[in-house]
Amino acid sequence: MKNQTYFFQIIAFGLLMVLFSCGEKDEPQVSPIVGIWNYSAFSFDMSINGQPLEQFLQAVGASAQEAQEAANEIRNDIFSSEDFEGTELQFNADGTYEIRQDGNFDESGTYELLNGETLLRLTSEEEVTDFEVKQLTANSLTILLEEEESDDFFGIGLPVLVKLELELSFVK
Repeated sequence: MKNQTYFFQIIAFGLLMVLFSCGEKDEPQVSPIVGIWNYSAFSFDMSINGQPLEQFLQAVGASAQEAQEAANEIRNDIFSSEDFEGTELQFNADGTYEIRQDGNFDESGTYELLNGETLLRLTSEEEVTDFEVKQLTANSLTILLEEEESDDFFGIGLPVLVKLELELSFVK
């Protein structure tokens, strides 16, 4: 009888160990990026040869007012809020993503959060795009895309370096 009591105590102890060892710490951590994100705001800026666009336009002869108006027009021609309205990003726990615009499929592929979740890499069939993660919380995501290109954009016979910075914000 005493052996049966020890046997049941050992079984009970073993079961308790199994139950308590399967706590929250063993469950995989789900990144806060997983979920559906809706566009909320954007900002866009550009510089030419390291100068803000307005300053560059003034350097080539525009008045301060003309430079400001032209810079605003150039920025609006490239991107406006309407370009992003209705954009939805869906990041899945399996490392895949999908982008929808006004409910219509736009793009899909895989994603990675790198460098301590400060770099978001989207890989689609067409390209790989890296975004700097400016903010990532349970309900707020802000990413920055920076692009640089050098070319004779103004037809003046000299290449200029154009840097574009597009910051997009999303909420869950």
